Amino acid sequence: MKIDIQKLDQALDGAIEAAIDGSLWHGVVEDIARATGSYGANIIPVTERAPGLIIASDSLGGVFDDYFSDGWHENDLRLRALPLLLRDGTACDPQYTSRDEFEQHAYYRFLAKHGIGRSCMIGFSMPSDMLVLTLNRKLEQDFFDEEEVAVLGTMRDRLMMSSAIMRAASRQKTAGMAEAFEMAGLAAIFFDRFCKVTTVNGPAERLLGGDLQVSERELRSSRRNETRLIEERMRAVLSEDWLGQGAAHGPIFIERPGLRPLVLRLQRLGGNFPDVFAHSVGVCLVEDSEAVARSEPQLLRQMFGLTPTEAEIMVLLGRGMRLRDIAEVKSIAYETARSHLRSIFTKTDTGRQAELVALVANVRARC
Repeated sequence: MKIDIQKLDQALDGAIEAAIDGSLWHGVVEDIARATGSYGANIIPVTERAPGLIIASDSLGGVFDDYFSDGWHENDLRLRALPLLLRDGTACDPQYTSRDEFEQHAYYRFLAKHGIGRSCMIGFSMPSDMLVLTLNRKLEQDFFDEEEVAVLGTMRDRLMMSSAIMRAASRQKTAGMAEAFEMAGLAAIFFDRFCKVTTVNGPAERLLGGDLQVSERELRSSRRNETRLIEERMRAVLSEDWLGQGAAHGPIFIERPGLRPLVLRLQRLGGNFPDVFAHSVGVCLVEDSEAVARSEPQLLRQMFGLTPTEAEIMVLLGRGMRLRDIAEVKSIAYETARSHLRSIFTKTDTGRQAELVALVANVRARC
């Protein structure tokens, strides 16, 4: 037997530590590979396989580069083993692949190109979101024998425990962030790596309705193009290059009849939990621009001691309107508007309209 029981036990102790410090998972996978006599090891989700979701030993770096570039993540032959993983917790190549397929199928030829031959998979986490630890042996090595598979089956409980701890901790972290956003008066909608809504805090619930809603755990607009934008932005946030030049950025506007739009800003959460274990990986902050617009004049009055008319003029200036146009909108003489502007300059300790625009922008950011 090529498995070193003592080293494997130590590696699995590391998996429990990694439940607290997610940055340790790469080392755990390396240790498991060495303890089991494997060329390399990796953790990969059954669904939504993507480069950022793989935890792999260094020996498999080039393998996964080709795995994704060649499209095998969409046609992985090993997915045949899912029923076995659900039933037994483990699955080895001979159980779901004939010898002819192992020698001739393009997928196994792809692995052979990288020196990989036999493998054994251990399924853990929840059945609806199964994670698989795959142990890959070199091409010239034998299949995992029954005694080795029995040992690997017993390690599954330790992996399940570690995964459960991480998911519970991540869920609690999300709940804490949702509460913190609520205390700050911010509407927050959290989502997982499947772009499914996980948590909606109180302010966000109050903004949901016909124009923006959560249906079957999906955040949707009443307009198809806006829903598509939300989905695209969620996936962009979850991708490895979401800060790259080609990635979509900026807010999404959800139009509302007779009202100013809702403004959606999506961000990645980050943290020390790998995405495959995280309860939530992103957050959508929802801003009610109608409420912000209503609150601006009152806030400016309180901050600078403005009259109602002066506050309204300052808001309109902050939106880029010319003073002459503001006079027309307010149905007052241009000279009267200039008189109000001089008073605004005095009360806000400014001297130019550009300074007023910047000041309003700063106030708006606090709303």
